[in-house]
Amino acid sequence: LLVACTEGPPRMVVDPDLVAMEADYIIFGLTNNVTRAGVREFVVEADTALIFQDSTIVLLRGNVTLTSFNEDLGTEKAVVTSERGRLDSSTNEMLAEGNAVLLIRADGRRIESYELRYTPDFDQILSDSATVMYDGDDVVEGTSFTSDLSFERVVIRNARTRGGAVRF
Repeated sequence: LLVACTEGPPRMVVDPDLVAMEADYIIFGLTNNVTRAGVREFVVEADTALIFQDSTIVLLRGNVTLTSFNEDLGTEKAVVTSERGRLDSSTNEMLAEGNAVLLIRADGRRIESYELRYTPDFDQILSDSATVMYDGDDVVEGTSFTSDLSFERVVIRNARTRGGAVRF
């Protein structure tokens, strides 16, 4: 008996979600160190980054983390985590979206919101969405918040507190 194979070589199978993405470049496991005047300012990490040749915006997907550092010591100042984000490579501004959490390393305060916007040129991190700040056993809820990047002046708008006295 002679049996002939009519099938060609095996084809590469690509995830349909990847084929549907219109990015010019896709990076898996992104780690991007950002410096200012030779000093590490922050590090952005994401499971996936989508890069477009005609834009300065990088779309970040899956386990997005922004870690900012103290200039003088090089130690961690704060960490922002979210489900996705947008990084503007020309201004270093980042929008963290989807269960965004800011952890301030110096005192352990935690701020949660749907989105957090990091704007280093204006020395701000802010949110226009409902915000909850945890400060030890105290909880402050509000409609939005703004803070300088030293976290010395945190303003939560329309604040309601649960617990004792809260420092700002």
